[in-house]
Amino acid sequence: MVTKKNKKPVQKTAHPSVAAQPTPVQKEECACGADCKCGCNSGCKCEKLLPFFGMVLIALSVIASPFIRPYATGFNKPAAPTAKMTENAIRDFIKANPKVILDSVNSYYQKQQGKQAGRKAPPKKADSKMIAEILADKTNTVLGNPKGTFVIIEFFDYQCGYCKMMNKKLAEAIKKSDNIRWVLMDNPIFGEKSEIIARYAMAADKQGKFAEYHEALGENKDMSETGLIALGKKLGLNTDKLTKDANSKELKDKLLKTREYTKELNLSGVPMFIIDGDVQPGAFQDAQLEEYIKKANDMKKTKKAKK
Repeated sequence: MVTKKNKKPVQKTAHPSVAAQPTPVQKEECACGADCKCGCNSGCKCEKLLPFFGMVLIALSVIASPFIRPYATGFNKPAAPTAKMTENAIRDFIKANPKVILDSVNSYYQKQQGKQAGRKAPPKKADSKMIAEILADKTNTVLGNPKGTFVIIEFFDYQCGYCKMMNKKLAEAIKKSDNIRWVLMDNPIFGEKSEIIARYAMAADKQGKFAEYHEALGENKDMSETGLIALGKKLGLNTDKLTKDANSKELKDKLLKTREYTKELNLSGVPMFIIDGDVQPGAFQDAQLEEYIKKANDMKKTKKAKK
C-alpha cells in the first residue's frame, strides 16, 4: 500500500517594505539577480511576476511547438509526447533564446507603466514643510544646480536596477537644464549590503567626491566593503577617513531619518520621487522626463523675465 507522506507546512514570510519594518530584512539582492527586471519600484516584485512568467511559459510552448515537436516525437519514429518531454523541450528553447523572456518582461513593464500614465487621478502633493526641511539640510547630497528652482528629490537604492537606469537619465537631464536641483536620498531597502553601499557614498560626499563616487558605483562590480574602499582609493579619497565616516553614527542616523520621510510619504519602494512638489511613484518614461526638463527651463525663463 502506498501512503502519502506528511508534508511540512511552508512558512510564509511577509514581504519587506520600508513602512512595515524600520530595519530591512530583505535579502541583499532580489531574485532577479544583479540585472534586475522586476521594476523594484515598490520593493521586489518578483513574487508578483510569477503568474506572469507562468503565462509566458504557456505562450512559449505554443510558439515553440514547431521547434519542440521533432524533439518530443522523434523524426522517424513518432511517439506519444509526455509532460516531462515537453517541459524539457521548452526549457531547452528558453535557454537557447533567453531574450524572449527579457523582451516579454520589458513589454509587460512598459504596458503597466502606460496604464499608470493614462490614469487621470491628480498627483499626490508632498508636504511643503518636508520639502523645505530636505532642501535646508546641507548634509543631503545634491547634483545639478544647488540653487535650481525645479527640484527633483529621489529616494533610491544602489542595488535597484531601475534606480540605476533613472540615475543615468537624470544625470543627462541636469546637462540639458541648469535649473534642476537633484537631491539624492539613499533609501536602502535591499538589506545590509545596500545600507553599507549608501553609507560609503555619503562618506565620499564628506570629501567632496560624491558625484564621482556615485557615478562610479553605477558600473562598479565589487560592491563588498573591500570593493567600496578600493573604489574610494581609485578616486583619490582618504580611505581611512572614508571607512571611519561610513561607519559613523551620524550617517547611520541619517538613513533612519530618510526612512521617516518615506513613511510619511507612504513610499514602500524605490525609485520614488518628489518632483516639483508632486510625488512620482516609480520610474518614468523618457517623454515624461523631457517634459520635466522643459518645465525647468521655462521656470528659469519666467524668473529672468520678472527681473
